[in-house]
Amino acid sequence: MKKNLFRIFGIIMCLLIIAGMFSCGRREIQTGDVDQDLTTEELNIKGRVLFTVDNSSFTEEMMSSVRAISSAFMSEYPNVNVHVEGASRTTFPNRISSGDIGDVFWCDENDVNNYHYNHNALMPLDGYLKPMNINMGDVYTGALDCGRYDGRLYMVPRNIGLTTLMYNADMLREAGISFNNKVATPWDEFKDLCRRVTVISDDGSAEQMGFAVRLWWDVVWQMFFRAYGGEWVNSKEHRITITDSTEVMRGIQEMYDGVMEGWLYPTEQTLTGDLASKMSKIAPNEANFTQIAFQHCISFSLLDTYGKTYDNYNVDWDFCPFPAFENHTISAGATGYVVYNRTKNPDAAAALALYFLTENGQRAYHSQLGGDVPLLRSLAEDDFWKGKNDIWRDKNYSAFVAYTDNTRPATAVVQCPFEVAGVLSNTNMQALWNNVLSGKVDLQTAFEKMQQQANEKWQQLGG
Repeated sequence: MKKNLFRIFGIIMCLLIIAGMFSCGRREIQTGDVDQDLTTEELNIKGRVLFTVDNSSFTEEMMSSVRAISSAFMSEYPNVNVHVEGASRTTFPNRISSGDIGDVFWCDENDVNNYHYNHNALMPLDGYLKPMNINMGDVYTGALDCGRYDGRLYMVPRNIGLTTLMYNADMLREAGISFNNKVATPWDEFKDLCRRVTVISDDGSAEQMGFAVRLWWDVVWQMFFRAYGGEWVNSKEHRITITDSTEVMRGIQEMYDGVMEGWLYPTEQTLTGDLASKMSKIAPNEANFTQIAFQHCISFSLLDTYGKTYDNYNVDWDFCPFPAFENHTISAGATGYVVYNRTKNPDAAAALALYFLTENGQRAYHSQLGGDVPLLRSLAEDDFWKGKNDIWRDKNYSAFVAYTDNTRPATAVVQCPFEVAGVLSNTNMQALWNNVLSGKVDLQTAFEKMQQQANEKWQQLGG
């Protein structure tokens, strides 16, 4: 009898422990719904917040930016203790599942989509905007759109990544070209500049070219696809419309013609036959700084690497806006921070994430060597984020905040389901262009096949 009682007691204790463990791993989901009549002072902004930063490619300078904004935040909210940790983004899905991810953690546009739809892990933050008195009119919408899904704001951007160019000013001067880097050069004029600086040797190969760009990158191809007023996606009807639109195909034709004419270098493409011979003297990727007049600037974070490369070649260089098509849109990307929807401290976590939308937060973050381009209009002309290298103080940093009212999301996943965007992935687009440029398939056929595959995938998802 006594043994049975002990056995029953042991089973009950085990069940209680298991239940406790289960309840800890299944904390209450925070909805982000906040009384809109509350003020910042009335929110429960206190306690410990774990701030998880992706350090898989971050430098110490980038980590210093995170620590700087955390310190500034704690100065304004002394009842909060922010603990910064670095971790590889590859560990985030498992940590989300186990419940030990940070209250606030790093994301890019693809991650936001994944963690929202597939993991149900993110707390919407738009409910906190009014109580925290965030001036949304001061924030670049192109950056905010990178974190919006289903009409809700899930990711707070830390920066805005506007598509810009770097250019070889010496090459333009040698060609007798007077160039205004303050405005976006109309596309037809830009093409003429590129042709004028292109030099073809006696054997038919190019010694220098006008423009180098990644045809396959969604940041780039979307601007060409929209160049003449067309749209590659119809979100309302749930369809990809690349070859359905003569305007989209006209933009694609411009990409192709530039390569075939010999003034546009298709970065990171596999070239064969006559085209390979024509471009055989151009160094691959970014090793061609002295051979290319206009280079696509991947991001502000690579400014130090790119700028030093130009300097090592003793080249006078600067920034300029991406050229303007008839329908002038600029791809804008952003990475940022989200709030785990099982946080025990929703008010404090939301306040930390949204601190990136304040002037004090932006100043703290972007004043560091690891900073980037501020996402507030009110800070566009300030100098604190410019010239990370003092010898570059005179460069045209205004290019990074030019035409912000023309911005559209830089990644495809913001505009169509993750699985559909996967059909249009950079890898697939790069393979498509390899086949087109090698003559294996024509433009129309290649994009018709891609469109068909994407729409079949969308239909499988339920249209």
